Amino acid sequence: MMKKTLSYIAIIAISAFAGNMINIGLSYGIHWLSLEPIAFMESFKVDFPLLLGPTSVTLMPAFIATLCLVFLTKENKMERRYWLYAFVGLMLINIQTVAYHLPMNLDFMDLKYSAVEATSNLRAWLFFHWIRIIVAIGSAVFAIKAFQNQTTIKK
Repeated sequence: MMKKTLSYIAIIAISAFAGNMINIGLSYGIHWLSLEPIAFMESFKVDFPLLLGPTSVTLMPAFIATLCLVFLTKENKMERRYWLYAFVGLMLINIQTVAYHLPMNLDFMDLKYSAVEATSNLRAWLFFHWIRIIVAIGSAVFAIKAFQNQTTIKK
C-alpha cells in the first residue's frame, strides 16, 4: 500500500513540477524576453521568489517519493530501473539548477549584468530551462512506466 501511495505522489508531483516549469518557460520566459534588459532584471527580482513556492511544493515530494521507491522496489528489477531513471532525471535537474540557474538568478536579481549580457544570459537561461523541462517530462514517463510495471507484475 505504501509503495502504491508513494508511486501516486511521485507521478503527480513530477508531472506537476514539469507543468510548473513549462508554465515558467511559456509565460514568464516570453514576458521576460519582451522587457528591456534592465526592466527584466528588476522584474526578475520580484518574480523569482514567487516561483520558488510552486517549484518547491512539487519538486520536493517528487524527489523524496522517487528516492524512496528506488529503495523500496527490490523484487522487480525493471520497476526499480524505471524509478532509478526517474530519480536520476530529478537529480540532473537539481544539479543543473544549483550549478547554473541559481547563480544566474541571483546575478539577475542583483542587476550584475549589462543590458547586452542580460539579454544573452536570459536567452541561454531559457534554453537550458527547456532542457530541464525535457528531463522532467522524461522522469514523469519513467515514473509512469515504473507504476505500470508494478501493476502488471502483480496481476
